[in-house]
Amino acid sequence: MKKYFLVGVLVYSVFATSLSYAAQDVMPLSLKQCIDLALKNNVDVLLAQARAQQAQGQHTVWDADLLPQIDAVASQQRTWWENFGALGFAGVGVLGPFNTFDARIMVSQRILDFSALAHAQAGKMKWKASQLEIELASQQVVLATSLAYIQALGYAQELSSSYEDVRLADHFLSLSLHQMDAGLASSVDVARSRTQLAQQNARQEELRLNVIKSQLELKRLVRIPLSQPIELTDVLENQKHNYLTVDDAINQARQERMEMRVANANSDYTLTELKASQRQRLPKIDVVGEWGETGITPDHDAANAADAMVRISLPIWEGGRISGDIKEKAGLNEEQKIKADDLNWKIEEDVRLALATLVSTRAQVDAVKQVKDFARQELNLAQDRFTAGLGDNLQLIDAQDALADAKDKYVQTLAQYDQAQLNYFGALGNPRQFDLSNEGRE
Repeated sequence: MKKYFLVGVLVYSVFATSLSYAAQDVMPLSLKQCIDLALKNNVDVLLAQARAQQAQGQHTVWDADLLPQIDAVASQQRTWWENFGALGFAGVGVLGPFNTFDARIMVSQRILDFSALAHAQAGKMKWKASQLEIELASQQVVLATSLAYIQALGYAQELSSSYEDVRLADHFLSLSLHQMDAGLASSVDVARSRTQLAQQNARQEELRLNVIKSQLELKRLVRIPLSQPIELTDVLENQKHNYLTVDDAINQARQERMEMRVANANSDYTLTELKASQRQRLPKIDVVGEWGETGITPDHDAANAADAMVRISLPIWEGGRISGDIKEKAGLNEEQKIKADDLNWKIEEDVRLALATLVSTRAQVDAVKQVKDFARQELNLAQDRFTAGLGDNLQLIDAQDALADAKDKYVQTLAQYDQAQLNYFGALGNPRQFDLSNEGRE
């Protein structure tokens, strides 16, 4: 009895879970919606924003070195002194106690400090670079999300196409049985059709698993619950576009690529920091002023007190600290120059490869579309021959396999073409220009 009870509970749990999943609404998702969600929730973007906040704080700290510094200080002191001059029969004399009160407002202002001025400029440049890094992280999120969306879309369209292949295999099995009953086919033809149907079912399950895996990756990127069913509303694009020439594309990429702009901003920052280190050897001029009251207590014998001075300082010997700091900043600046030069080469490589890939994948789309059309014609001819009793169904099975492969290849090539377009816009520095348009679809 206990065994049947446990089985009943298990069945009920599975049934309730399936009902809950079925009742969950399917979320329609376009590419634009996925990008918006990813930009809002992606960890890399959030980390870049946190680094920008740190840079803004450092910028504020360095700017503060150029502003007046105001401090208020108050003290009440009670003092006893031993008076060795008052030695006598009573021992050491003690002077006091007596009180001392002092309250002042102190103001200091740097009049001339080239190093602090350069540091303030460097802080502004670092903050600017951090803003560019936010945009760079955003573009990388756009690229990753778009690639994941295209991949999931490709698998979904392959799975959708597989339903026709299963239906055709089932139809051809029925046709083989009918032909065998009419004496126009053998049991070998029927067995061959059953094998074909089983293979198409197995292929469909494999595609279904690919859809699940690709959608899970997409949902992780856009940060929606992994249990949430989704439906991709865009389709792969087969529209031809006009693109820039190689030279124009390279020039635009060098100006627009966010990596290049970040590298230039970091190079400006390290150069300004190097200047700040070099200027530590220059003289500094400060103005310092104080005003307040001093006396015995705040309400007894307190008098106004004030003083002001101009202070000039010049480092004479600092144990090599300034020299070491200059060498460090010079090395960092040289490192940024090397990275920027290498990035120039990388940008040109990306643009040339993106354009070459576009031309190649576009040609592959046109060629594979022809293969698909010819394979469908071949399947129709093979079906007519077998229906007329002109031979076995081997040609029919081969033709169906060729058509299924051609359809898969066509979808895969379309996905590669869309990825090539995305990489082209990414190489130019404008990945958000990529869109799965509703025009020119097949």
